[in-house]
Amino acid sequence: MIKKIIKELIYKFCTLLKILFINSYRLFTRIKIFNIKRIPDGKSVIFAINHITGADPIILLASFKKKIYFLADSKLFSTKFTNFFFRKITNSIPVFKEDHVKNFKSFKEIIKMSKNKKIFFGIFPEGYLNKNDKLDDFFKGSAYLSYKTKLPIVPVYIHNIFKGPGKKNWFGRNSVTEGIITLVINKFKRINILIGEPIDPTAENIVNEFKDFMDKQNFKYIIENINRVLIDKFLELEKEANRLSEIIPNTDNDFIESSLK
Repeated sequence: MIKKIIKELIYKFCTLLKILFINSYRLFTRIKIFNIKRIPDGKSVIFAINHITGADPIILLASFKKKIYFLADSKLFSTKFTNFFFRKITNSIPVFKEDHVKNFKSFKEIIKMSKNKKIFFGIFPEGYLNKNDKLDDFFKGSAYLSYKTKLPIVPVYIHNIFKGPGKKNWFGRNSVTEGIITLVINKFKRINILIGEPIDPTAENIVNEFKDFMDKQNFKYIIENINRVLIDKFLELEKEANRLSEIIPNTDNDFIESSLK
C-alpha cells in the first residue's frame, strides 16, 4: 500500500514538473506552425521529424500542446539524469541501434499503446542529429512502425532553428551540453514548423503493387514504399521552407552568431 502511494506521488510530481517545464518554455519561444490542419483529427498518428538539435522534443511538445511519445537512441538514457529527463519529461522510449532484440519490447509497448487510445508518437527517421543544410538518408523505423500499427505518418519539418555546436568540439559531442545550449538559445528564435500531408500505410499507392501477395516475405517492400513516400514528402517540405526563407528574411541568426563571438 505504501509503495503504491509513493509511486503515485512520484508520478504526480513528475507530471507537475513536466507541465511547468514545457509551459514555461512555451511562454518565451516564438513558434509558427504551418498547415496544422493536416494532422488527422481524433486518431493516433506518428510524427516523423527532421532532427537538428537535442532540443527538438521540447520544442515540439511546446508547439503542439500534445503528449508525444518519442523514440530515442538508447545511449541517451545512459546516466540517471538523462534517463529521468528523457523518460519523465519528454516521454521517450529507448531504441537500441546495435542490440535489435531489445527493440521488440519497445515496439510491443508502442503497438499496445496505439490500440487503446489516441496516442501521438514522435520518431526521427534520420536516426541522429543532422546539423547539415540537407536531409540525410532515412532509416526505415518510422515506416516499419506505421506498417505494424497501421497509423498514418505525418511529416514534420523544423525550420529556422539555431543548430548549436557540431561534433567537432566537446560541446557538440556531449549530448547533455548540446541539448542545454540549443534549448536555451532557441528560446529567442523564431522557429517555423511545417506539417506535411499524412501518409496512410494502407493507401492504394503504397500497397497496390503488392496486394496480390501480401505475405511475410514481401512486407519489407511495403515498408520501403512507405519510406520512399516519406522522403518525397520531406523534400517537398524542404522546398517550402526554402521559399519561406526568401519571403521572410531572418535576422535572428546574425544576432545570435554575433552574440556568441
